[in-house]
Amino acid sequence: MRRHAFMSRSAAAAGVLTLALATSAGTAQAAESRGGVATFAAAPTCVKVNVDEGTISKTAYVKNGCSTTKRVKVVWSFAPDSGCNTLGPGQGFKSKRGLAPQFDGLALC
Repeated sequence: MRRHAFMSRSAAAAGVLTLALATSAGTAQAAESRGGVATFAAAPTCVKVNVDEGTISKTAYVKNGCSTTKRVKVVWSFAPDSGCNTLGPGQGFKSKRGLAPQFDGLALC
């Protein structure tokens, strides 16, 4: 009985570790809720983002280098995400957030 309880805690710990690694992977992703846990679909690598880290704020500059139109948003921790932006080939936008935001990625939307 004691061994069974140990295995259950180990399985739970492995599940938490897997979830933590999946959510901190740092890839551009689009949010989808499944049972209260956000899952993400990777954005194409042809959509580029550069983050300028200022003293108080951070600005993400996004540019669509793809040959087709993409819908993307900037995902921030400790700040609201940007709205969903429709970008044709060669188009871009910027998202600026203040007071210690953390850039989490670029999400398809």
